Formats: sequence, C-alpha cells, structure tokens
Amino acid sequence: MRRFHWFAAGVLVGIVVVGGWMLAQPEAAATLTAEDRAEITQLYATMYQGSDFRDAELWLSAFAEDAVFVFPTGDQLEGHDALLAWRNQSFGGETGDAKRRHHVPNIRILPGENGGATAKAYWIELDVNSTPSTIKGTGTAEDVFVKTADGWKFKYHAVYVDQFGN
Repeated sequence: MRRFHWFAAGVLVGIVVVGGWMLAQPEAAATLTAEDRAEITQLYATMYQGSDFRDAELWLSAFAEDAVFVFPTGDQLEGHDALLAWRNQSFGGETGDAKRRHHVPNIRILPGENGGATAKAYWIELDVNSTPSTIKGTGTAEDVFVKTADGWKFKYHAVYVDQFGN
C-alpha cells in the first residue's frame, strides 16, 4: 500500500510539473489562412501597380489610415494624408505608365501580434523604357500588416536598397 502512495504522489507531482510547464509556454501564434496570405500578397501588387502606373489612390488603398512608410534613408511618413501628399509629389503631376515594373518574387509571410501579420520580401525594379528592359534596382522590404474592416492593409512598410560592391 505504501508503494502505491509513493507512486500516486509521483504521478501527481508529474502532472503538476507538466501542467505548470504548459501554462508557462508563450501563447501559440495565430495562424494565417491561405486566403489571408493571398490577400496580403495582393497588397504588394496593388501598391506597386499604383506606383508603376502613377495611380496615387490605388497605391494608397494598400495602406492603413495610420500606416508608416520608411524610406531607405530612414526618413519616414505616417498616415494617409502624408503618404498621399508624398506620392502625388513623387509623380510630379504625371499620370499613366511610368515605364517601370516592380516585381516581388519572394514573400515570407508570418503570423504577427494581435492577429496581424509580418512579411519580408525581395523586390526588383525594372526600367521598361528600353529594349531589353534593365534592372533599375533591387532590395528588400520589411512589413507589418493589420486586418481592417476593408481587409488586410500595410501598417508598416520599410524599404531597403541592396548595396553592391561593398
């Protein structure tokens, strides 16, 4: 009988230890559905086609109201008004095809905090004003996304330019 008590006590201690360990683990990250990932991927197309075809409203539609855009210099803009003013200035009053094409071939999307998502992506910018097209630049982007009433949006978009020959 005494052996049984020691066995029962050992099992009870084991349950307490395992239970405590499980409670101490960080909460599992939310999962993203295939639909979430497709919608986030579509945001890159929306943003870059808005840029490449000088459509400021299309470009802006990819961003949350309080989004932050970080330039390769480290300068940043925050909020729709600042983003739209910069985008219109960068277009210099021109509309239509800018003769450039952004490609975003590798996007790694992960669940983020508070039901959001993060991503790191490569980008390639082509100048299509000549034949053959030439590479104008390459780099990466680090992004944070938030799900709004209108779907996924960029909450934070930081652009980095690859430096060659260093």
